[in-house]
Amino acid sequence: MEILGVVTGLLYTWFLIEGQEICWLFALASSGIYLYLCFQKRIYAESLLQAFYIFTAVYGWIHWNETDGVVGKPLPWQWHSMIILSGTGMLFITGYLLSRLTDAAQPYTDSFTTVFSVFATLLMINLIPENWLYWIVIDAVSIYLYVKRGLYFTAGLFVLYTFLSIKGALEWML
Repeated sequence: MEILGVVTGLLYTWFLIEGQEICWLFALASSGIYLYLCFQKRIYAESLLQAFYIFTAVYGWIHWNETDGVVGKPLPWQWHSMIILSGTGMLFITGYLLSRLTDAAQPYTDSFTTVFSVFATLLMINLIPENWLYWIVIDAVSIYLYVKRGLYFTAGLFVLYTFLSIKGALEWML
């Protein structure tokens, strides 16, 4: 099942970078698979993130059709400052709650990837080019998270995601 999640996740990202609408079908499949896997491995915030991804894939597909997949304009740096500051605050709150209220394996790392993935996803589905810069960092941290939980194929997926995010940044921002 993990390998199927890896394959559908890679296809989603590849087709998204290339501007192919079919990416959203692979987003739905990958998110459903990882919702199950993350819950099984006690990565709870990441499980919730996968549920969020299912809903945003539907929105992304609708928005994609409305805009013909045309990449938007960059956001002013003030927006990114607000995202980073509010994300950091949310990271500490959710990390604390996960560490106190659950048996989460990596509460703060899990919170980091989840909180900032929500922001990056919102940027991505609205075709904001800087989304890829967020993904580069999130994907690199995710490698550590998944290695610690024994999901080695998924960690390998995030190595590939890191490189695909670099490719996405170059294609969408240059």
